[in-house]
Amino acid sequence: MKRAFVLFVVAMLYCNPLLAQEPDPDPNLLWVTENSYQRFLVHPNGNIFAGKGSTEVEIDGNTGTIIREFPYQVIFYDISPDGKYISALTDQRCVIDYETQEVVVRFTTSNTSPKFMPDNKTLIFNLEVPFSESYQLASFNIETKQQKISQNYFEKTQIGSPCVSPDGRFVATVGWFYKTQDEGDTHLLLWDAQTLAPIKILSENKGFREVRSIKFSPDSRLVGFGVYFDNLYLYDTDKLSLYKHYGKNNILNGVMGFGFITNDLIAVGSDWNQVLNFEIINMKDDKSIYKRNDFTGLAEYNIAHNTLIILRHNIFCFDFEKIMTGASIEPEIQNPFTVEYLNNALSIRNFTFANNQISCSITDINGRVIRTMNLNLSTGDIRIPLKLISGTYFLHIKDGSKEYVNKFLVVN
Repeated sequence: MKRAFVLFVVAMLYCNPLLAQEPDPDPNLLWVTENSYQRFLVHPNGNIFAGKGSTEVEIDGNTGTIIREFPYQVIFYDISPDGKYISALTDQRCVIDYETQEVVVRFTTSNTSPKFMPDNKTLIFNLEVPFSESYQLASFNIETKQQKISQNYFEKTQIGSPCVSPDGRFVATVGWFYKTQDEGDTHLLLWDAQTLAPIKILSENKGFREVRSIKFSPDSRLVGFGVYFDNLYLYDTDKLSLYKHYGKNNILNGVMGFGFITNDLIAVGSDWNQVLNFEIINMKDDKSIYKRNDFTGLAEYNIAHNTLIILRHNIFCFDFEKIMTGASIEPEIQNPFTVEYLNNALSIRNFTFANNQISCSITDINGRVIRTMNLNLSTGDIRIPLKLISGTYFLHIKDGSKEYVNKFLVVN
């Protein structure tokens, strides 16, 4: 009998009570739920849907308190980009109205996790091909009730839950390719979201492997696959080639869960031999922006509140802006300088650096480098002509082996 494999959106290690003790106090932490959960989704309004078993609740994204519990057994899979509909499982796969909690339409009994297209009315899911060992993609329109099924598919391949790119061009899935009834390989697959046709097998991994998460970057340029137990593969969707690979050889203890924060920043967590790690990485230079060795989890960025939502048994909410300033659980080091932006110039004053020359860079809230420079301190206070648009920025200074960061605001 064919072995069944399931794409786990949330790694069970994060739900293990033995690993569920709260981390040390963190100045970036805003709130943590009282109850434990197995999965979560971020609504466009900033609230959190959290589930355990067949129970779903809505949590206030500002406070972490429960707003409402859905009055019937249900599992949520996805939220439409406009926040109006929820893809879910009741007695079968269905669509639920966010405001009324009523089932709008039921459309399949297939074992799948339907995901919304950017048009807010079309769902993508997988179906088993009759009299075949293969699976194909299907779409369902909530308004017209019409279903479309792909004519082509990957032969002898059972596909897992699809992930739709934000621009609506691609669908990514895992594919278990069967050599025999019990032996095969794990393929990472890319499909055309409009035609539902296969595009490419991005990678072939020997043996059946669990793929715990599939996610696209906000600009759809990258797609990532978290392959159990310690690998993250990122592919360029335009070039259809490997962009980066993270594993135990180049990051933490391997990647057990990940999430895109921006197009350049990813949050990764790992737990190898009960050694916990969590890190936010700028993929441009692979440098860490934030790192902890007593915590881990599956992360999503909450754009409505500029927070980081992390599931590790309980749900934790972190202030992302504070993280970007360089705050951490380590004792804060007083910056030996002050910085001010005024009249299209950045001024550095009252500095007490150890060296006469320092290197510095200026980044925006998304980690994008605006400018880099080397400065000679023999002239006293430093004034750097620099025209910036309104927003939050960070000045990073390296003084020998020491590094400092200071936030400054630009108001035009």
